Amino acid sequence: MQKNQWRLAFHLMPPDGWLNDPNGLCEANGVYHVYFQYAPNTPAPDGRMARTWGHYAGPDLINLTYQGVPFWPETLDRDGCYSGSAFVEDDGTIDLYYTGNIKEAGDYDYIHDGRISNTILIQTQDGGKTYSEKRRLFGTPEYPKDCTRHVRDPKVWQEDDQYYMVLGARMQDDHGAVLFYESLDGLSWRLLKIESTQNAFGYMWECPDYFELEGGTFLSFCPQGLGAEPFRYQNNHQAGYCRLQGALREKQLFRPFYEWDMGFDFYAPQSFSDERGRRILIGWAGLPDKPYGNPTVDAEGWENCLTVPRVLFRNGERICQKPISGLKRLRTDPVRFSDSGRWVMPDAAGDVELAFKDSKAAWQIRIGSGVRLTYDGRVVALRLDDEAGCGRKIRKAKAEAIRNARLLIDRSILEVYFNDGETVMTTRYYERFAEGRRLEVRFNCEGAEIYAWRMQSMPANKIYDEGEN
Repeated sequence: MQKNQWRLAFHLMPPDGWLNDPNGLCEANGVYHVYFQYAPNTPAPDGRMARTWGHYAGPDLINLTYQGVPFWPETLDRDGCYSGSAFVEDDGTIDLYYTGNIKEAGDYDYIHDGRISNTILIQTQDGGKTYSEKRRLFGTPEYPKDCTRHVRDPKVWQEDDQYYMVLGARMQDDHGAVLFYESLDGLSWRLLKIESTQNAFGYMWECPDYFELEGGTFLSFCPQGLGAEPFRYQNNHQAGYCRLQGALREKQLFRPFYEWDMGFDFYAPQSFSDERGRRILIGWAGLPDKPYGNPTVDAEGWENCLTVPRVLFRNGERICQKPISGLKRLRTDPVRFSDSGRWVMPDAAGDVELAFKDSKAAWQIRIGSGVRLTYDGRVVALRLDDEAGCGRKIRKAKAEAIRNARLLIDRSILEVYFNDGETVMTTRYYERFAEGRRLEVRFNCEGAEIYAWRMQSMPANKIYDEGEN
């Protein structure tokens, strides 16, 4: 088996240990920052409770460099620096808001008692070289009394010189909800309102994100506890968004909930607006409490990664996603063919674009020995066999037509974008490479035009390729 065979070429991953939610996404003074939940050195479950943050930064979202751990758990967050967000001040100061987790010793369920969740602010004025002291803004004693101890994941933004924050919550009646706060200075906060649905839509709403996009206002969140349906809510926890109707300071009506990603591995997305005005979303290519495995834990000492950054744009009530254009700079060795064929990547990293002449025609794509994408004119399906899937079986999405598709194939992760990003499917998969990382893709797509490129490793990941020699 090749050393580091599943380490990635163009997806961000931890240097070692455990990675989960993207945090603190921002651009400040022309530098992009991607923070993430991190448990260094320990990919196994016992190490995750003491998790902190990791940090990548660079001039764009391709040329990123690992910056290390910005801060560690202390008194206010002794059992974990949990998820949060970044707000960039006019002078370039980055305000990092996050949840500090404290679990008291004793026989507690840590839902209704035994847990303290502090909302904490820490700042950097030099782009992440140094950080201020941590400041507790408010926490469990100040939250509404009808909340459980599960209140977390602050996202902060500004409108009309006023700061606003959303926090995910689990209410005492097991309704998921979002708490809205307001502030004049970003330090002293007042509860503005609680938003939820009349009937329970999951028992907990994690990782809320409130943003505007092309004239619409949207709330993204991760409801836990939804019942699975054949074409919806197929994972154990979901991630999606609703369009909101009404003013921010009033009660807002929820439109239908749409899932961001219909694959096996997607959760806790966070978005931000960069200095070019793009709304960019990054998700965790993983799941909490997942029922399937990742063999990188034992074989390579790390687990999980982030999705590629995705630019958001609207199509009516829906949001479409497309990989950032900068990824195309990593393309090399272009190939073009039609209908069907066999394409081999020597390093298991590639980018494929397909245009279907007949949008309702059936087709099939096989990736390696264990991954299949199929379309029958009504349903697109992603199937993994036992060895490649490690417990992942099948995910399906309804599709009246498939006009085009884009496949990002990266050693142990696959992202598929259908119809210009109307439907997206992300999965981890584990090919057992027989020689090097040679990966074969077979197309059976009558009438399709197919363009394929090998993908080079982005700078942050080249170190792992060099370590193989």
